[in-house]
Amino acid sequence: MYLPLGTFSPDVNIALVSASRNCFPRELSESRTGKLLEQCNQRGLSLFVPEGDCSIIESKEHALEAVRQIQAANCDAAVLYLGNFSPEIEDAFFVKQFGGPVTVVAAAEESAASLASNRGDALCGMLSAMLAIKKRGLLKNVFIPQDPVVDAAGGAAAIERFLQIMKIVKGIRNATIGLFGPRPRDFETCSYNLGSLASIGVEIEELGFFDLANSVQRLRNDADLSEIIASMKADINSIPSDDFAQRLAAYEKAVLGFRDELKLSGMATQCWTEQEEALKHVPCFINARMAARGFPIACENDAHSLTAELLGQYATDQSVTILDVNHSIPQDLVVDHVDYPLQDLVGMFHCGNTDPRRLTDPTMKYQVIMNRLMEPEGEPDITRGTLEGRISASPVTILQVNGKGDDLQAYIAEGEFLDLDPNTFGCTGTAYLPGFRRFYRHVLLGRFHHHAAVAFRHCGDILYDALNLLGIDTIFTPLSEKPLYPGENPFDD
Repeated sequence: MYLPLGTFSPDVNIALVSASRNCFPRELSESRTGKLLEQCNQRGLSLFVPEGDCSIIESKEHALEAVRQIQAANCDAAVLYLGNFSPEIEDAFFVKQFGGPVTVVAAAEESAASLASNRGDALCGMLSAMLAIKKRGLLKNVFIPQDPVVDAAGGAAAIERFLQIMKIVKGIRNATIGLFGPRPRDFETCSYNLGSLASIGVEIEELGFFDLANSVQRLRNDADLSEIIASMKADINSIPSDDFAQRLAAYEKAVLGFRDELKLSGMATQCWTEQEEALKHVPCFINARMAARGFPIACENDAHSLTAELLGQYATDQSVTILDVNHSIPQDLVVDHVDYPLQDLVGMFHCGNTDPRRLTDPTMKYQVIMNRLMEPEGEPDITRGTLEGRISASPVTILQVNGKGDDLQAYIAEGEFLDLDPNTFGCTGTAYLPGFRRFYRHVLLGRFHHHAAVAFRHCGDILYDALNLLGIDTIFTPLSEKPLYPGENPFDD
């Protein structure tokens, strides 16, 4: 989704409509809805509630009027609250007419006293409502919370979770990504299928690398780049002040120009080794600056990893990065971390697309591997522009999507970056991912390529639910310690 720079996820408007079956007192649903709204207000949740009788659906006419008001208010999603048993035909009719994402929550009985005279039977009504929705083929639009029958406080928590899920869904369904140049020959597995990304709503603008290079050249000749250069030097103090800084600044200005012209959510560019030959620098540091402002840029035209980055960014409302699932960890590196199983430690590496604020002592250097290939003698020049540093200790969620015909499959894993010197070059960190060894062998190999999107917070729970709502039905995760029902979220407590 095209967002202002410095914004990491979209705003979401949620509507709340309640329901009541005609053989139950409407007042019971009204009273419970009032308590639910009070709890939502305490959490800072602002919900749109239709005006008039249609705020409590008892008939198809109520459902139609509620949908009319909700759509007029430009709501992105709706909460259907079963204040009592509720009318399942009208419940399903509302979901059908609204057409957008809906979560269904039912009211729990408040007390022993209420059972005697004011019972709502919403637990029973939820069974009928969900079956009626399923019979009409509408279940794909419905998110059912882990605990769907709850008191007012639990209902507000479920709605807050749904709002976070909807940030991901809205962001991705309105995302447009820009791809500049072909995938380099040596990165065959970074290929993509337009149909698989379109299946979740992602639009793609494909341009030539020469479009980017021509824009950079014009800006180097004509534009005042002093403001960008000053901003770069404020980020890190190791940027040279010669012609090289001009090269970087012109690239950044070109990137921002395409972002605004095409209303892009993120970009992926051909790097190895066209970028260095044509523009005389590696793009890593500028890519990192863009990620820090909510505009991730993936390498090697990797559309799948860019999409995964956007998923992680919308889930956490923070900057994300792309890293290689890169190297094994030798025993003598972790002598002070013996509590972590060695087989579940992995070195995560890239040339430096990571927000500088997430690194310890970020420094601009040169790409060591590329330098061996392109500048084997003399001082590095066109291979400069990396951002190196150790990734600071933090929680981590790694994720990826990949094609499965015209659909997508995904994986999600959670863990932590250790406070450990990785003892190598690049932008690197040592991650502990519980169950990684078996996950790598039985899931990753043969299904997913070497890049992974990285979010710096545990967000597997909302990502899992959002991917389901987006229609991705194959989601791999490390094996849970508890047996799971089909479709059960392994990240829920």
